[in-house]
Amino acid sequence: MEPEGKNTPDTQDQKTVSPSPGSKGTRLVSLDAMRGFDMFWIIGGTGFVISIIKYLNWPWLTATLPQFHHAEWHGFTKHDLIFPMFIFISGATMPFSFDKHLEAGYSKMKLYWRVIRRAFMLVLLGCIYNGMLQFNFAETRYLSVLGLIGMAYLWASLVVINFKPRGQFITGVAILIGYYILMNFVPVPGHGAGVLTPEGNFASWIDRMLVPGRLHGGVTDPEGLLMTIPAAVFAIFGALSGKLLKQAEVGGYRKCLILLIAGLVMLGLGWLWNPIFPVNKKLWTSSFVLYATGWSLLHLTVFYLLVDLWGLKKIFFPFVLIGMNPITIYFVAHRLVSFGDISEFLFGGLASLGSEPVHALIYRGGIVLTEILFLYFLYRKKIFLRV
Repeated sequence: MEPEGKNTPDTQDQKTVSPSPGSKGTRLVSLDAMRGFDMFWIIGGTGFVISIIKYLNWPWLTATLPQFHHAEWHGFTKHDLIFPMFIFISGATMPFSFDKHLEAGYSKMKLYWRVIRRAFMLVLLGCIYNGMLQFNFAETRYLSVLGLIGMAYLWASLVVINFKPRGQFITGVAILIGYYILMNFVPVPGHGAGVLTPEGNFASWIDRMLVPGRLHGGVTDPEGLLMTIPAAVFAIFGALSGKLLKQAEVGGYRKCLILLIAGLVMLGLGWLWNPIFPVNKKLWTSSFVLYATGWSLLHLTVFYLLVDLWGLKKIFFPFVLIGMNPITIYFVAHRLVSFGDISEFLFGGLASLGSEPVHALIYRGGIVLTEILFLYFLYRKKIFLRV
């Protein structure tokens, strides 16, 4: 990872030629804010919001608690959106980043190597995150969240670099249909075709055959090799959204309307496909890709409207801080620094004065606060790490 200035290609290659928000010389702050909002749930926001809900103890709000956990297998919760929406946002920055580098004189070959290097670094960081440096290679999990992001980014980048928007859309649709065919019509030894159980599905069988070390679920892994391909469709559809945001001739509110309609259509298509190919985050099913893309588009509509069109940047600044250093805070918060211990040290005495719900609220809030302060320190020092 390399230190960068404020306009880092990892998160800020999003300059356009439009006079509207996102035009040349300005930033699409909405993409940083949306990325930060997404990461917020991973770095402690989930526990903090759950503690708020439990403290308030309002029945209608308590009923939302299952949404803060992944679906057991088939199905969809709010928590299932976090990972795919991050990939979607990474795709939304591609038109800005790639066009910028090509306009600066990059050849396609040089751009390919840049993409490949980034994908490789993410895969490597994922292995390190999972304990590769302990040198217990037989028990190391080589598949990872960062690894899937890297490979999905790679596949999507190759599509975005080489195809125009229509070709990108057709490729994305073809991938979803092809994945449906593989998962439903290719027989798995000992199980047959179309068995979408953890041990019986085709994607998990591929991982058991090819991936060394251990799988996250023993017989299946939600970041499997084959799953990186439908996951790439999130980035492809994100790139199409980013391309729209770059269009100088399309007004900001019209862009919001297009994104809104596209999101609703995707939600509907995903739901219609669900009875045939169930929505399943752990398998990255085609219906899941459509359904989660729909929600990602709706989130992008709201963030673009509030942040870039209405200019409510100060309100979303904490999310922007997270979104400008996403890999950094993910790695630091989960592997290098115990923000929980820091929160206990700073706020543990205060938290102990209250009831259990109050203690949890102060403790969880302290974790988020200290992480934001850490990111603000990096922001003030202009330290932005990219892969």
